[in-house]
Amino acid sequence: MSESVFSANRFTFREWHAGVLGACVGAVAGYLHAIEYTTLGAALAVVFVAAALGLRRYGSVAGRTVRREPWYALAAFVAVGAAVLAVA
Repeated sequence: MSESVFSANRFTFREWHAGVLGACVGAVAGYLHAIEYTTLGAALAVVFVAAALGLRRYGSVAGRTVRREPWYALAAFVAVGAAVLAVA
């Protein structure tokens, strides 16, 4: 059985999930910065990047997913965070 999200490509569920997690955390971190909770937004960003790069391990399924697919998670984190900052 294939792990592909769509049958025509090789995009797996784990990659998709890491991207969604990165996008959600990026949106929240960007929004926190936009409403002048910069320290909290930066702390959230540091925790997320540390988890994605394997510098810190969190025992959750989300933490393992992000650690296994860091580039999808980090790319979505940066893209959505920048989009939120551009709009806000």
